[in-house]
Amino acid sequence: MYAVKNSSRALLVALVPLAAVHAVLLAMALLATQTTPAQVNLPAPDKILTLYIGRLALDGALLFAGHLALRQGTICSRLAYALMGGGMAATSYLLAMRNGLLLIPPSAGSEITLGLLPTVAGMIAAFLYGQFAGLVPVAKGPQPSSDSPTTPRTFDGPVRVRTSVAAVAIAATVPAGLTATLSFTLVSLFLPGTLSGGVGPVFVAAIPAQMFLMILVATVVPSAIFVLATHHIARALRRGRGFEYAAIGSLTAGLCVGLIAPLLPIASIFLLLAYAVVYGAIMGALYRRFAGLEPVPLPEAVIASDEHALVGADHPSRRQHSVILTN
Repeated sequence: MYAVKNSSRALLVALVPLAAVHAVLLAMALLATQTTPAQVNLPAPDKILTLYIGRLALDGALLFAGHLALRQGTICSRLAYALMGGGMAATSYLLAMRNGLLLIPPSAGSEITLGLLPTVAGMIAAFLYGQFAGLVPVAKGPQPSSDSPTTPRTFDGPVRVRTSVAAVAIAATVPAGLTATLSFTLVSLFLPGTLSGGVGPVFVAAIPAQMFLMILVATVVPSAIFVLATHHIARALRRGRGFEYAAIGSLTAGLCVGLIAPLLPIASIFLLLAYAVVYGAIMGALYRRFAGLEPVPLPEAVIASDEHALVGADHPSRRQHSVILTN
């Protein structure tokens, strides 16, 4: 039996998507304080930092508690960890909403909607924890005798890259994440005056957050379809390495830009092509990194009513026919 290891490094990696989502939601909440007449003053920086660290610490504690529960039951499947992460994030959101850990309480009728993004981030976080922590054998049931081999089981048969929903979800967030990072860089470089006092820092943080949410909503489904297409093209070509997935993703993205090129201005085609090639390569490589391998499935059984028909394709009887002479 195997269980997922206790790993502080994996926990820090798992907190990255949760930290990003909380930063986006906090930036949008800060922007809301400037558009609501009753809240014209910005909250104190200490309060903002305390709320952010508190949410992240609560998520980390619940994530590790869920991991310990699954480890106690020697459950190590990625699906179980993803479901645990979603439940953990939803519980954390409810606790934060009930105990005042949100900068602005959600308006009536939007409580469930605002909890969807943290829940998805929690599923990705738990998946990442199981991915980076690794497995360790655990003793359960009768112990093997000293004469029995203790060498770990290995597999030397044919393998292929798995079709993973979690890996698709991680790769599909690349356009939104990179666009938010790029917009934050551009705003910081070209609008330096916004960083000096007033509400400028709010807009510097809110513009990338809005870009992230808009790009994520607009591209998550097309990006997921693109990643699946890249995966199945690589599988059809019998390619399974990371750089091969990156190359196929880059070429597939370039082909998609070529298909929509007649609908775009000539000046923007090359810029879009450059972005698409880079995004496609990163998405393909990320999918390969997190999808993992699986054994090639066995062919289905052949139903035969005549055992004489079970002759190989290269057997001479498949190309020749017996001749029976009759009087």
